[in-house]
Amino acid sequence: MTSTPPKLLSSPSTYLSHLISRYTPAEKAGLQRAAWFTKKGSGYFIEQSTQPQTLGYSLADSPVGLLAWIYEKLVNWSDGYPWEDDEG
Repeated sequence: MTSTPPKLLSSPSTYLSHLISRYTPAEKAGLQRAAWFTKKGSGYFIEQSTQPQTLGYSLADSPVGLLAWIYEKLVNWSDGYPWEDDEG
């Protein structure tokens, strides 16, 4: 997956820097992670910015819903740690 280069009118200095030098492997990995998060990991932000009470009701009314939400965050935010069933 590739990221789009900076635009001339929105960020001229970054655009010129992009033309002169290429990204390091670490920068490429960071751009790929940012693109992944924008595509796959920002759903809660979108939900909270449009209908904030929806998530609140599901977390407050259902202990299983809250547990599932906590487990998902634990797995997604722990840098690929291989969680066992009994650890979760």
